[in-house]
Amino acid sequence: MKLGLISDVHGNQPALEAVLADMPDVDQIYHCGDAIGYNPFPHRVLETFANEGIISIQGNHDRKISTNIDSMGTATEPEARNDAGVRPSDLARAAGVWTHELLNAEEIEYLANLPAELTIEDGIVKLVHGKPGDQDARLYPEDYGPHLFGDESILVHGHTHVQHAEYFDGRLLVNPGSVGQPRDGDPRAAYAIIDLETNTATLRRVTYPIEEVVRKIQQTSLPDPLCLWLEKGEIVAEG
Repeated sequence: MKLGLISDVHGNQPALEAVLADMPDVDQIYHCGDAIGYNPFPHRVLETFANEGIISIQGNHDRKISTNIDSMGTATEPEARNDAGVRPSDLARAAGVWTHELLNAEEIEYLANLPAELTIEDGIVKLVHGKPGDQDARLYPEDYGPHLFGDESILVHGHTHVQHAEYFDGRLLVNPGSVGQPRDGDPRAAYAIIDLETNTATLRRVTYPIEEVVRKIQQTSLPDPLCLWLEKGEIVAEG
């Protein structure tokens, strides 16, 4: 059995379309949270999730935008500021407010009621957004270790937008990377395939028309620096 793993689409429909077109046949697609925020196509992303039967857990942007928009952009970690004193969390808040005002009641309800975590395939696979038990925590490859596992054999997370897979005593820890806003220096949309029979993960990248998203951002009141983040494949504090 093969599963398609995506995460952090963040309202980027062209990237999502490219991933779905590139993805080989799988039995089910799962999304590790943050369907919305940052990018200008939240309606179309949520519609695609419904049409394609994509099963999602809730990310921190999904939660804050749907249940507590005032908490959006309240970072607790030190952040680099650009020349104008703008922090990445300021841009997250501006984009979150923009998205919140655009969503309809049905979309808000869907996002608010997504599960924070999900265990599937008879307990073999666990999906989280940040790390187990903490939706907002950032889990980078240097933080990986066997201590993160419970009873599952495969642990999948998102949130950091950094694609990575690693084994610990035969158990697999995977971040499929971000579909809609990669932050590992590669601007291509990221996703992964896991094969449950072989306990293996295949990490994949695919190009998409970034310029289409940039044009749309520039036609809205979304912050312009988000365009540079897409083009560079990482958070850029300068400018």
